[in-house]
Amino acid sequence: MVSAILIIIVFIILCVLMIMKKISALIAMPLMAFFIALISGLFSGLPFFGEKGKCVADFIFVDVISKGSFRLAEAMMYAGFGAILSRVVMTTGVAEKLVKTAAELAGDKKFVVALILTVASAIVFGSVSGLGGFIMIASLVLPVMTASGISAPLSACLLLFSLSIGGIFNPANWGFYKDALGIDLEVVKNFSISYAIILSVVALIFLIFELRREKRVVFWAVKVDEKEKTLSPFALITPILPIILIINPLYSVPVVPAFIISALYGAMVSDLKNTINTITSSTIEGLKDIAPVFGLFIGIGMLLNAVSAPYVTSIMQPLLKSVVPSNPVWFIVFFFLLSPLALYRGPFNLYGLGSGLAAVLVSSNILPAPAVMGAFLSVGQIQGICDPTNTQNVWIAQYMKVSVEDLMKKTIPYVLGFVLISLIWAVVFGGILK
Repeated sequence: MVSAILIIIVFIILCVLMIMKKISALIAMPLMAFFIALISGLFSGLPFFGEKGKCVADFIFVDVISKGSFRLAEAMMYAGFGAILSRVVMTTGVAEKLVKTAAELAGDKKFVVALILTVASAIVFGSVSGLGGFIMIASLVLPVMTASGISAPLSACLLLFSLSIGGIFNPANWGFYKDALGIDLEVVKNFSISYAIILSVVALIFLIFELRREKRVVFWAVKVDEKEKTLSPFALITPILPIILIINPLYSVPVVPAFIISALYGAMVSDLKNTINTITSSTIEGLKDIAPVFGLFIGIGMLLNAVSAPYVTSIMQPLLKSVVPSNPVWFIVFFFLLSPLALYRGPFNLYGLGSGLAAVLVSSNILPAPAVMGAFLSVGQIQGICDPTNTQNVWIAQYMKVSVEDLMKKTIPYVLGFVLISLIWAVVFGGILK
């Protein structure tokens, strides 16, 4: 029990330091892995130094740090090739053309403008990732929305919804869940598509209700580019091509080849003569964009290896079994009520401290892996849309001259509704507790 308490203390300290912005997730993950491994190793009765494979030092340096750094290698490749496609979509002008085409189709009706631009942005975010890509899309979409009379806060919130919807559809994220929780890609794909549909409906409800409450009209000037590059209409399917290749019934293309084919297709259809240059520059810039994610994945891999070890699961299993419910109704209630803990890289955010908790739940057989994925993918949207510490939330709040906390207050009631509905769907129709 003492060792379990010490592990929880380490967890809380690092969580608080991250909330206070004293330490980043890049540093917090490896630190947590190290201290959890140290505590569990020492309390297991192993000597610090000794026979290889039977001492604390070997557990920390070999099993956790060395092997853990490679744990998410496959997910890193998904993210890397996804980032290359992201750059192709941006540099060829496909993303910009999609947004402008959507704006032209929308006309001057506020609801239609907001709906079409949100859908177009979600499609783009299905392949475009990173703060740079978000800023580029936001810089195109937000002036059009506000010029149509949609307020700055509502415009910002709609773009955050579209980012999360696109993110759920992004195959690179599917690879992370597959590797982190050891779940078959087909299961991840089915849950992701279902959750994305539910979140899309919630975003539509948000748009309808919030647009009715609008009392203020704001107009921005929209700069028109007279020298806009001409693109083939066929190029516009580039952002969704990976999903088409992966989910088509004839042959499901693996994730990495799907990204490669889509990147080549986008580059060739957009500008055949410069295909090689486009792919080369997109590879270089895409890997630069994804470098921070690689660093985070290395730390998460170390943490996953630490908490999945028998030394840790034997310590934490009794405590977690007494807290985490397996009854369907209490499972829904538990994760719904505690879902705000996904904020600030908290214990319910799989891309933060939650990766350790999720791994313990799976490795200790407290919950089936699909149940853990269903819960964390659901509550994770609170962090993705509402978290005031997200770089995209901070940027868009400053750009639109609104408070980042106001964006959280505006979106969180609706996202909580999504969490409840998606958890119910996962239990009733997804069979996650069977």
